[in-house]
Amino acid sequence: MGALVLREMSARYGKSPGGYLWAFAAPLLMIVALTFAFSFLQKTPRLGSSFIMYYASGHLVFAIFGQVSGPVTASLKFSRPLLRFPTVIWLDTVLARLFLNALTATVVYFLLLYGIAFFSGHGLRFDLAPVLTAVALALAMGGGFGIFTCWLFMELPIVARLWGFASRPLFIVSGVLFLYEDFPDEVQDVLWWNPLMHITSLAKSGIFPKYDPTWISPLYVTIVALVLSVAGLFMLRQHHDRLLNRD
Repeated sequence: MGALVLREMSARYGKSPGGYLWAFAAPLLMIVALTFAFSFLQKTPRLGSSFIMYYASGHLVFAIFGQVSGPVTASLKFSRPLLRFPTVIWLDTVLARLFLNALTATVVYFLLLYGIAFFSGHGLRFDLAPVLTAVALALAMGGGFGIFTCWLFMELPIVARLWGFASRPLFIVSGVLFLYEDFPDEVQDVLWWNPLMHITSLAKSGIFPKYDPTWISPLYVTIVALVLSVAGLFMLRQHHDRLLNRD
């Protein structure tokens, strides 16, 4: 696993200009773009007094999900040549990518969160309990979803293409741009089932003391993450040979 982690670091960050800087630049550029775009449409942010801090509070934890799930989904395809060696098993490739990208996403989150809070004048006093819980849930959801889709997208490639289109509105309905309370009651009844909405709202409650989303259920998010993880691991264990050897 250590060798696979080093290989992942070299392949993903070592060969690109800037290396690990892109891990910080990508979410930061998105937050800056959102800040400029919506600052012209609204006089004040929905929470707090800083536009960049408001969008950072939701986007940074939302980005953890994508930073973890994407690489884990492609684990078997990425390490297909190495799986010919008997010492390398399919679980090694999944866990190596999960560990490295979870660690990277966590470091990026806290460095950018405190950096943006410091330079925006928001202050560095956060309620760390909900913030840490939100990060842990985002890692769990990213890992669970990535493990499940690692099997699903190889089994049914058409689902991967459909997800590419279906996931685009996910940014809007996951609490990054708008609060859960901003939607009508009928829409809230649907959005409650989106685990990412719980995660982003929980993170915001730790960053903005006046925000108290009592509807959040960390237990629900945990159950969804565990179900996806167990189902994905079981299906990969049963079908990884067939999927890897299929044309």
